[in-house]
Amino acid sequence: MKRHPILLLFFIILLASNGHPGPAPKGHPKINKTKSVEKALIRMLIERYRRFGVIGRPVSDNKIVLKVNYGLQLIQILDLDENKQILHTNCWSMYRWNDTLLQWNPAEHGNVTEVRIFPSQIWTPDIQLFNFADERIREHRIARVVVHSDGSILWVPQALFKSACQVEITYFPFDTQICNLEFGSWTYDRTQMELDWWVTTSSPIPNPYVDFVDYVPSNEWRTDGETERDIVHTNRTKQIKAYKRYQERNQTDGDVVTTKQYTVLCYRVRLHRNPSFYIFILVVPCILLSSLTIVVFWLPPESPAKMMLGMNIFVTFFLLLLVLAGQTPNAVKEFPLIGAYFCLNMIMITLSTFLATLVIHFHYRGARNGPLPAIIHRIIIEGMGRLMLVRQSIPLPEEKKTLSHVVTRTAAGLGGRHARRKLRVPELHSSKFLGDDDLDDSPQRTATGALPNCIDGGSGWRNHVPMSGSRSGFGPSCAATTCPGCMGLADSVGDLSRRSGGVPGTLDWHSSTVDAVRAPPAGNADSEDSPIMLSSSTSLERDVRELKRYVRMFVNRQKEGSRKNAIAMEWRTMALVLDRLFFFVYIATIGITVVTSLPRSKRFDGAQ
Repeated sequence: MKRHPILLLFFIILLASNGHPGPAPKGHPKINKTKSVEKALIRMLIERYRRFGVIGRPVSDNKIVLKVNYGLQLIQILDLDENKQILHTNCWSMYRWNDTLLQWNPAEHGNVTEVRIFPSQIWTPDIQLFNFADERIREHRIARVVVHSDGSILWVPQALFKSACQVEITYFPFDTQICNLEFGSWTYDRTQMELDWWVTTSSPIPNPYVDFVDYVPSNEWRTDGETERDIVHTNRTKQIKAYKRYQERNQTDGDVVTTKQYTVLCYRVRLHRNPSFYIFILVVPCILLSSLTIVVFWLPPESPAKMMLGMNIFVTFFLLLLVLAGQTPNAVKEFPLIGAYFCLNMIMITLSTFLATLVIHFHYRGARNGPLPAIIHRIIIEGMGRLMLVRQSIPLPEEKKTLSHVVTRTAAGLGGRHARRKLRVPELHSSKFLGDDDLDDSPQRTATGALPNCIDGGSGWRNHVPMSGSRSGFGPSCAATTCPGCMGLADSVGDLSRRSGGVPGTLDWHSSTVDAVRAPPAGNADSEDSPIMLSSSTSLERDVRELKRYVRMFVNRQKEGSRKNAIAMEWRTMALVLDRLFFFVYIATIGITVVTSLPRSKRFDGAQ
């Protein structure tokens, strides 16, 4: 029984603590049960709207055209996908219209002039982005509507737009893109709702421009509006002006077809690409490779370095083309000019390498193919060669040039100081000293006139030749005073024998005939009819004939070599002229390409 009073007392204390709450903790405001005027006003407005209905234009008469002012404020350019041709932007859509169902007297509601309610509780215009390219259903974020006491409504929802933008990459990476954002009512035509430009509080003139006041600059794209964000829209010159158009739609009501017009506001945003990144990975390597391409044209065609350097530059341009393909859309109307420039360089390098291969072929096999045709020689070498500053350095020899002139130059070059003497050389017309093969009309017939004749002499050198012959036992000996041409002949033949390395089968003139010619006379005895002298004359005649035959062989060999070299040089010169022609064509093509590829800015006005 003693426990019951204690439990009863504990129960009473517990009831007292629940029924009378203690003081509020520190930091929390004290709750006053006062009536909020704003809440009551919002409740009254919403109940009125429910009574009249949310659906339907907020006008008192069906014939009244509801005017809606619309403005677009660009906050940030998120991305421009060139492959999909989609512009992704962060924007604020600004709406202003008047709703007669949302009017009140501020004096009756505690001087409250504006309230904020959810847009789903009232009527809002169905203005949509016409050229949207988004898989999402909703574009706008949830934002409350600001309602003023006179019935004017301000609604600024934030939206992430994905709009279709036609991308032109002709001047990539120095391209400029112009993207349109078209807004209009989806269901209301001009007779029900008129869409007009946004009117700012600072100027009563409508603003047909995209607002860039709170724009965040992009690293990849520059806009015209960001440079004029602080300029009044009436004084803007760089930014493209938006325009209004009316879209016609046909509606069928039974058998009656009616055409209605819908107002469309088209905002334009001009984007300039920042080319800094692409300059270092595409433009600068392109300029350096173009310089190396010029070097390729100036290398000798027969040099292996020409083909190796050309192939390396070709592969490098191909790699740059692959990099360009990854940065540009695949399906475009026009190919980028820088890509066409890459292909042009690859074509010119291919032609230069192919031409170098032909030059090497002509250089090593030109003589086998025969001389260059006369018409090609006249057009390419004589005509185009002068224009391209290429001259043939080895002229073709004349075919009708006589051998006597060649032998004379050879003897004069090999005879030293004795060849510069004035030699009296009568021609050998007698068959006693010349064979039958020397009496023809060949050009080599006059070559005997260049050889000093010690056999036929008007001074009678035989009277001064002793019976005892030369050092070798045959051949006559004559004094330099009696036969001045013998010294020149001896020196010339000796030098010719030494320079040519000796002709197999010839006599050693330095040990026999030359010494016999240089030997002084032993007496003045008459030895005209001596058998020894006849034998010596026959030996000298045979040696002269042998010498003449090998000189002719030597000269013909030199002429044939010169002719083959001249033919090969003609073919090589033709290839050089063509290579130089490709060089000038390359320079002209590059210059024209650079001039025509300069980006040109387009100007737009409000009439467009």
